[in-house]
Amino acid sequence: MNEWLKMGGYGFYVWSSYGMLAAAILIELISLHRRRRGAWQRFDDLRAEYGEPQGSASSAVEGSR
Repeated sequence: MNEWLKMGGYGFYVWSSYGMLAAAILIELISLHRRRRGAWQRFDDLRAEYGEPQGSASSAVEGSR
């Protein structure tokens, strides 16, 4: 098991690469969540400012959040 983790002397490079990839994916997911939440907030602000158009399907939009 120890030899497998060392990977012929390249273990540090391999495992640190996996760690960096995991960190980058986590950062991207958090960033995406924040941008999406901000976009919906701006949408709600604009809808409140200008009013909701006649015949809109706001119930369909609300379900996608």
